[in-house]
Amino acid sequence: MIKFKSFKVCVFCGSKSGNDENYIKIAFKIGKELSKKKYSVIYGGGKIGLMGALAEGVTSNKGNLFSIIPKYFQNKDVISKNSNKIIFTKDFYERKKMMINSADIFLVLPGGFGTLDELFEVLSLNQLNIIKKKVVLLNTNNFWNSLKVLIKDLKKNGFLYTKENIIFKNSVSKTIEFIESNYNNK
Repeated sequence: MIKFKSFKVCVFCGSKSGNDENYIKIAFKIGKELSKKKYSVIYGGGKIGLMGALAEGVTSNKGNLFSIIPKYFQNKDVISKNSNKIIFTKDFYERKKMMINSADIFLVLPGGFGTLDELFEVLSLNQLNIIKKKVVLLNTNNFWNSLKVLIKDLKKNGFLYTKENIIFKNSVSKTIEFIESNYNNK
């Protein structure tokens, strides 16, 4: 486990940029705002896509950035070198476990299958009461609206126990406000 001096926000997001430059702008902005608040940011270590923009936002403000990366990527040119600490894990499962155990709260930006995998893992662990950590989805360009509908349908059809730890926010400022309200309670 990594030792941190501050509240730890684990950010899951895409290694691609998406079809709208707003995704990149928001990822950079959330990274910058998290670092302004002196939160430690844990992420997947990429230098491209939303991951890269997030990292640039954090480091542009000299924030605490921690990369947790599977060895699979060790010799590929996709890793950000600007992290305060880079940890290589045996595989993707160990990476996810380390990220989940280290975080105080999760922030999920748009992304693909990897982001969804990480999101559903923490949602499942919360539902089983293995962890009790909030999951905030930054709903840039209404990206997560279809997930909202799916969650509603899962609940309506009797397949969910709870959805209390899932929070949707539509702006960086509302996301930071929510994280601050949870950090101040720690």
